[in-house]
Amino acid sequence: MSNHLSIRDLRDELGLSLAEFAKAAGIASKGRMSEIERGEATPPLHVALAIERISGGRIDAAHLNADVKAARLSPTKADASEAA
Repeated sequence: MSNHLSIRDLRDELGLSLAEFAKAAGIASKGRMSEIERGEATPPLHVALAIERISGGRIDAAHLNADVKAARLSPTKADASEAA
């Protein structure tokens, strides 16, 4: 996945207002969405994943939220059993 597309570019591409995009991403406040869009706030896990889904994977949730990144980097139980 790539993070070359900005949230603002995605929103403009989709023709959505800040309030419409915020609603689609699961945020009640367009002000909070604006902060996320400008990189002034970290989106919660569910919002980062929603943005990734809305972008069709062009925006990586792991670049938006450290918890997503950590979860994707940590080995799973399946990985551990395959290594054994």
